[in-house]
Amino acid sequence: MLGECLEVFGSYTEEERERRILDHYIPKDGSYILVGKNGEVISATDFKLDKKTGEINKSAVHFNEFCYYDYYSDLISMNKPQDTAKIIHSNNYFSFWVKKESILNGKLTPEIIDGYYEVLEHPEKKCEKTKSLSIYEKLEEEIGQVDTEVLQKNKKWIQEHIFIVDNLGLDIDMGKKDYLKIFFEAEREEYQREGKRYFIPNIYNSNQYNITVNDETLGLPDNNQGMNAKKPFLSIKTRKSIAPYLLNKDDVILQKQFFDYLMNFAMAGKYNVYVDMEKKNITAYKNDEYPPDSVTGYYLRIQKGKEVEIRDQDVVPFFDNHIKKPFLYENKLKVEDEKNPEYEFGKICTTYKEIEELINDVFFSKMLINHYFSEEADIKITEESVRRMLLLSRRKLFGWLHLGNAAGMRGLLDQISRELIKSSISNEYMVKAAKQLNLRLSLMQYFTEGGEDMADFSVELRENLKTKIHSEEYIGLESDREYYFAVGQLARYFIYLNKTAKKKQSLINPFLNAGTDKKLKDLVGKYFKKYNYAISMGAKRVSRLYGMIEGYEPQEPVLQDMISAGFVIDNLLLERKEKEEKENE
Repeated sequence: MLGECLEVFGSYTEEERERRILDHYIPKDGSYILVGKNGEVISATDFKLDKKTGEINKSAVHFNEFCYYDYYSDLISMNKPQDTAKIIHSNNYFSFWVKKESILNGKLTPEIIDGYYEVLEHPEKKCEKTKSLSIYEKLEEEIGQVDTEVLQKNKKWIQEHIFIVDNLGLDIDMGKKDYLKIFFEAEREEYQREGKRYFIPNIYNSNQYNITVNDETLGLPDNNQGMNAKKPFLSIKTRKSIAPYLLNKDDVILQKQFFDYLMNFAMAGKYNVYVDMEKKNITAYKNDEYPPDSVTGYYLRIQKGKEVEIRDQDVVPFFDNHIKKPFLYENKLKVEDEKNPEYEFGKICTTYKEIEELINDVFFSKMLINHYFSEEADIKITEESVRRMLLLSRRKLFGWLHLGNAAGMRGLLDQISRELIKSSISNEYMVKAAKQLNLRLSLMQYFTEGGEDMADFSVELRENLKTKIHSEEYIGLESDREYYFAVGQLARYFIYLNKTAKKKQSLINPFLNAGTDKKLKDLVGKYFKKYNYAISMGAKRVSRLYGMIEGYEPQEPVLQDMISAGFVIDNLLLERKEKEEKENE
């Protein structure tokens, strides 16, 4: 899959690849100083990434120059520094990077500075130690030797000014725990040249895996590989070269550029990358964002660590945020949210994003979108059942809502919605449970081709049941759905009669978990006897409803949705009490 992604990125010209990288480039937090050719400070600016928005101040003076210089002065990794003490983090003599605290705490010394420039002046010595001398010699033939005059000039400026930066009158904050980056004015080609002088000999994971074929060096790339003695499982012991795969110089540079491009996305918090094979386009989005157009190709989930990491990947046969079949989220139970009267119960969704927002809000209390790929320990949800259902469903939900893979989705939604509704009812969150039941029934209908609407009758059931329990004459229940709805109504009334709040979950759960009608009837009879002493208000209605339930034999298995609907819809046996309570508020 990486090969196909590189194929798309490699279809751009060298200039376009560089432009794409630099257009999205985000410098690390710190103070950036540009020194002119005459030794004067041309510009000094603090850059800080807004982690919430993923934005940085691109209007700052010389921002584009700083990005260009910064990109070509960066280290491949801290395992491959020019400064063996790892205090100086830049790679060439046009730049000098150091953590501010290294200046203040004395870690940066004149000796370390001398050592840094010694390596830069004689790169062949280091390359000989790292077994990359042949690579460097070919490179030097292409780009020329080090300009020692410029190197010594820049070194002298650093020696004279680096320890007195506070006294230069620059508008920067040396007290922050970030970088001080000094750049010397030069042509962009010079930065690119000196960047190559570092990158090319160091671009492979380890030069011990390099081989030469037809006078061409092949080696193991460094990105997301980390092959070393601690990871013997990455070695392929059955062949002469134990490296998993080898690339030539051009291909490994292309891969490095691709990962540099991904790093820019990761820095901006855009972890969802879509590689469109047809359009030859690569785009990235934040967790709550979607591609504006259709995508056919591949998906990469990236994360910023010491390097950008590809944490997950998938094939995208075809994905378009605009769904062919609109989804209707109906207020089937006709409930109202008095605490949130503006809540939109009924909604027609024409995009996956709109469906995702509903599922995120109604089922997961806005905890899903930012936790699709989170480590389990980082998911702080107090309700254990909600946490379990999120962990169970999040990756498959992402596959449906962001990649268009709906396989097995009906069964998954059936399972998690039942559990979430049970949890809400058990915790006496009746309005929340009603919203979840509305969404559940809407989703089940959406995924059932030509399926029957399972809930439009709920309000009608309530009205019919109301007529029956108020009737002077006995009228029996007429359907299994009415029966299970009635069980939910009566169970809810029994819970109301219980005076010990801490025990309510233990009373509700048996009804929600009952798998047979016999179990339900046993529970109803048990609670009727238990609370018979407390039944005063609406005693006739209670007895009538109890009698109807006892006298009905259902044909279908337990309809848990109907029991849940009976729980969450306004209770017929509590109407007068609720009215009195509202009048006394």
